[in-house]
Amino acid sequence: MNTAIVIARNTISEALRKKVLNAFLMVGFAMLVLTFAFQQFAPRQELTLVKGMGLGIISMAALLITVILSINLVPTEIERRTIYTILSKPVRRHEFLLGKYFGAASTIFINVGLMGLAFVLAIVLKQRGADMGSSFNMFKGIWMIYCQMALLSAVAIFFSTFLSPLVNFFLTFSLFIVGNLSSFTLDLAKNTQNVLAKGFFTIVHYIVPNFGNFNYTNPLVQANVQVKSELALLTQNTIYAVVYATVLLIISILVFDRREV
Repeated sequence: MNTAIVIARNTISEALRKKVLNAFLMVGFAMLVLTFAFQQFAPRQELTLVKGMGLGIISMAALLITVILSINLVPTEIERRTIYTILSKPVRRHEFLLGKYFGAASTIFINVGLMGLAFVLAIVLKQRGADMGSSFNMFKGIWMIYCQMALLSAVAIFFSTFLSPLVNFFLTFSLFIVGNLSSFTLDLAKNTQNVLAKGFFTIVHYIVPNFGNFNYTNPLVQANVQVKSELALLTQNTIYAVVYATVLLIISILVFDRREV
């Protein structure tokens, strides 16, 4: 595990030096600033719009950072042939893969955390310190975004053990889109009369990660949207992300152990 931690630290250092990831982060900051330019709406409407758009911008920037980072972690080491040097040392393949994932998850946490902190502080300043509770509630949505991206990173790393970065890019994005339509695929599975189609949509619904469950914007920005047990929902989604990511990492390790590099 110590080896995995060392690899994770190196992964974080390399990721934070990548210009493309920093560019996405800066664009995210810039767009967050622009959301506060809305002046033509009533104060309450403006704040609702700012919160919704802010969480959406953080999610989009985090999505790009997660996919670009995660799809290249393993293939880059193979292309540079640095993986031979790493694995020639007392480093097991599962330690290498876990180190890469923990490094990616930590990098995503740093990026999402920085954008989220800037966003919440901006809302606090905009409200001039009033209604601090609703401002800090935004961290719940930001945490859900992080859990969603940590799970997506596990998906991308799983595919990176046997697919090229280009194929991985489109496949990961496709699964993210399908996973956000989980309620739609469930409706299709329930209402479709064709047995084959019903079976297909049922499999898709339960196998593809349910990324749609992590979308927690409406309860935070719309006062009329109520959640029965907020703590239970956030805990359930967090556990779901951890368990699903763990399963994907176990399968990734099994695949990577059998791959010739």
